[in-house]
Amino acid sequence: MKKQLRHRGDIDSRREYQRNQQRIAQLLTRGTEQLDEPILASLRHARARALQKQRVHEPVFSFSAAGVRVPLPHTPHQWIAATILLAAIVIGVTGYWQSSQDHQNLDLEILTDDLPIEIFVDQ
Repeated sequence: MKKQLRHRGDIDSRREYQRNQQRIAQLLTRGTEQLDEPILASLRHARARALQKQRVHEPVFSFSAAGVRVPLPHTPHQWIAATILLAAIVIGVTGYWQSSQDHQNLDLEILTDDLPIEIFVDQ
């Protein structure tokens, strides 16, 4: 029951927030209607300058698994680092797989008695 009340409270607060946003937008619109043309031109110019200085963020592709997002790199240094990391992972997996294959062959030879007895004797 408490969860439902909290949820209703969240919905009510969101609605109130949206109403406030609409009220503020209406007040600003009415306020700009009362301004002189030179002031409006000055505000438009200031807005244009501010938008020119604003950094535009480009969309980033990313891998996502188990709630973890990993953005794909953009700069050449990041691509090089990602390539080195991927190469290290491939080399590590290949080495591990080769090592496990060697152990499997040794186990098979021990079980089939294909190894000479000298391997089991300490020298």
